[in-house]
Amino acid sequence: MYRYRVDNAVTYTAEDLVLFKESPFACWMERLTLENPDHGVAPDPGSEPPGVNTRSQADLADTLRREGRRVSLIDWEQEEPLRRAATLEAMRHGVDFIVDGQLAVGPLSGTANLLMRSSGFSELGSYLYVPCDTQGKTNLHTAFRLCFLADLLHGLQGQLPPQLVIIRPGNEVVPLPTDDHIYLYRAIKKRFMDAQRDFRKHRMPDPAESSHFGRWALCANEMIKQRIVSGEQADAAPQASEPAVSRPLGQTLEDRVSAYDLDVVAGTAPDVVSTVQGTLAEQARRLAAEASAGRGSPDPVSPDRDGASSAAAVPAEPVAKEPVPESSRQGSPPPSPRLRQPRTFSSSLITNAALED
Repeated sequence: MYRYRVDNAVTYTAEDLVLFKESPFACWMERLTLENPDHGVAPDPGSEPPGVNTRSQADLADTLRREGRRVSLIDWEQEEPLRRAATLEAMRHGVDFIVDGQLAVGPLSGTANLLMRSSGFSELGSYLYVPCDTQGKTNLHTAFRLCFLADLLHGLQGQLPPQLVIIRPGNEVVPLPTDDHIYLYRAIKKRFMDAQRDFRKHRMPDPAESSHFGRWALCANEMIKQRIVSGEQADAAPQASEPAVSRPLGQTLEDRVSAYDLDVVAGTAPDVVSTVQGTLAEQARRLAAEASAGRGSPDPVSPDRDGASSAAAVPAEPVAKEPVPESSRQGSPPPSPRLRQPRTFSSSLITNAALED
């Protein structure tokens, strides 16, 4: 990436998209370096900034001319604005081959080794141009770089080239269907353009999500180290204030507290622990006996023969009872929802009952 000399706009090449595809972190660092060269982070010793890997193909132009083809060779040493204009002029004239052309649409710009005229219909006329790679070195990114040029041609001639052509040493021609590669390129291009539009100097991508770090490996390793160390310290800080008690995850404090968690109970309700006497086994037997007695005992409040209630049998709080089936409740009055003091029968009550009858 660089700044175009005409309007000082940030301009991206195919190498920037290739770098972003493998390392969003390294691509972000290159953009940061372009925006703020004095950011204070040094690149790896001996590393070089990413650049254009293409080289002049003037010898190929001479070979094509000897074969009687109409060839337009764009001057490799000219300034980019002049090279862009010369390439567009050659495309409008419909020459057979354009060597060392410069294509640009918006913020994207790229050097084309060779543009070959092919049959078809486009905004240029009854022909269109197909991008060709003549570097002689085929790698995993060759088709991706050709898709970058095909995308630029689509914007300039109004028609997507149907093929991508690789010309290897020995004049071996390898055509690639554009549809087999262009959709991956478009997906990565969209992500790349979104990342550049939303670029912020203080929003660094996670280096761990990149397959490599470009020329910023020392910086990336230090960032990953700091994040891991700070994360371990943050995890260890709250554990220092908690009691060293093994607790299953997903349980509340009440669920975790049991007879075996006396330290936890003591930390939350010391008055409960002070009233518990005996060993754990004795406590368990006593609780089981009290539970069975509470389920099987009759209503603790009942009038005696003198009409007085047995107040000593009334507990401090009512014990919840399990619901009784409907069949077992026939013939007996429903239990009272709360404990009440029984009334003393008197003659006035009997008289009132007789009058009502």
